[in-house]
Amino acid sequence: MVNEMDNRSDAGDDTKYVVQILARALRVLWTLADRNDGWTLDDLAQRLDVNKASMLRILRTLEADRVVLREGDAYVLGPRVLELSHGYLRDLELDAVAKPFLQRLAAQTGQTVSLAVLDELDVVYIAIEKAHRELGIQGQIGGRHPANATALGKVLLADLGPDELTERLGDGELPRLTHRTLYTPDAVIAHLQQVREQGFAVDDEERGIGIRCVAAPIRSADGRVIAAISVAGAIFHMSDDVFAQTTDRVLETAAAISSRFGYQTDTAPPVGAAR
Repeated sequence: MVNEMDNRSDAGDDTKYVVQILARALRVLWTLADRNDGWTLDDLAQRLDVNKASMLRILRTLEADRVVLREGDAYVLGPRVLELSHGYLRDLELDAVAKPFLQRLAAQTGQTVSLAVLDELDVVYIAIEKAHRELGIQGQIGGRHPANATALGKVLLADLGPDELTERLGDGELPRLTHRTLYTPDAVIAHLQQVREQGFAVDDEERGIGIRCVAAPIRSADGRVIAAISVAGAIFHMSDDVFAQTTDRVLETAAAISSRFGYQTDTAPPVGAAR
């Protein structure tokens, strides 16, 4: 029978955290991916050294969620596997498409430009273009910050439907990075209505004292917000006039990137529209 770690050499000291049935299900997926014409129940059970009853339970579970399909006596990968690869490839494509726009925006503003996506209640940076002015609070690609404390996060949270937003925020206090951070769910929800109405979000010393930031959404063809871009700078470089000009440039850049993904302003739903 298959052991919990499938004898992988990189298991380290974490074997106690591996779920055996999940490990087996993953091995089923990797095996199905190796052959286009699929595998029978008997073949899979023999190949992976799992008894037929256990293998059938795994296949039926995967089949119920359309991760696996049954075609006659054979099992093949299902269409939902594409959703996983689409999410991964989308971020790679987004990075590549956005890069020249981010570089131009950084050159125009002289400030740092970031591209991020939402992961639960964190923003995750997938691209950063630094201009000649450096700040002490710069993020790194793959780095995270609480969404409620960032302009990027507010833009991304604003696109969630009311039920999903309430569920994600929960009923406890959110991370509070400075005395200006909105840290209660009610305060965040109320503020996000303003974000939706104006089409951009501002972080005014909410992530770090002395830092101002403005962010705008990047949309797919169906109007969903798939990412956000921002410009961040020190307050002494971001007077009200400069900040207003920066906001216009961020909105223009976000619109230009969105258009590359097929977004049309006259057909797409507003931010946060119920879906």
